Amino acid sequence: MITTGTEPGTTGDATGRSGADRVEREHGAGDDTAGREGHRLHPATEIVILSAGLLLVFGIPSPVVPIAVIVATVLAVASSPAVRLRSWALGVGVLCLPTLLVLIIVQGLFYPGANAHVLWVAGPAHLSVEGLSIAVQIWLRVTALIGLCALFGLGTDSARLFDGLRRLRLPDSIAYVCASAIGLIPLIGTRTRNVIEARRARGWATGRWRVRMRLMPGIVTGLFTSMLIEVEQRHEVLEQSGLGTQGRTVELHDHHDSRRQGLFRLLIPVLVVGLIACSVAGVLPLPDTVQLIGIS
Repeated sequence: MITTGTEPGTTGDATGRSGADRVEREHGAGDDTAGREGHRLHPATEIVILSAGLLLVFGIPSPVVPIAVIVATVLAVASSPAVRLRSWALGVGVLCLPTLLVLIIVQGLFYPGANAHVLWVAGPAHLSVEGLSIAVQIWLRVTALIGLCALFGLGTDSARLFDGLRRLRLPDSIAYVCASAIGLIPLIGTRTRNVIEARRARGWATGRWRVRMRLMPGIVTGLFTSMLIEVEQRHEVLEQSGLGTQGRTVELHDHHDSRRQGLFRLLIPVLVVGLIACSVAGVLPLPDTVQLIGIS
């Protein structure tokens, strides 16, 4: 639970930790965590990079941009101390590979354009240049979006997100809601597994995928509703405890920040807006999807 105070050093926790964690850190038990934090960017910088990357992906039409973002994301995951490459790749693959298949079928094989350049025909299906280019462009953007969000989501907890949003001058109430939302994802997964295990103990054949599909809508809906009610109740308690009141507060975690990172957070949005403006004005000539595929 997050609390704020007027005394220096008064802090709370977005994930419900007690003050024992801070005492542990102060006595050296959290030295390993503090060391890992020292090699990471400040969460506010991570949020700015995430927003800038998404703006670039959807602001510049060339597929070169999402490809560059995907490559940079893979390198960031490989060097990140908080994200496992296998978990990231598994999550992105599960979401992106079915999307690619659907796009190839819908756009690539059944593109509705009348003047399309057809490359291959088999009955009602026809592979066209325009359909294939649209499918590739959409898939690259979706993959870049999912990859960036997965990197941020897997490497960020509620407390880091709350600290980052507060450093970006967002109101405490908005920062708390966003931090609580990202904290709901692993919590829903854990409680879902617990409910399924309970159903299995009562005789349900939860090992069969058909039974799981029948149970999942009701389980997830009920859990998500209870989570939202819990978040609202916590927010009301925090407001009564002084959330958002003026006073000196400290961050929930010890983050490494510097003037260089602060300048970096200011320059990134300016650079991104400049690149998008150059692309719109035609000053930044980048190849389109057809040129990238090599089909003319």
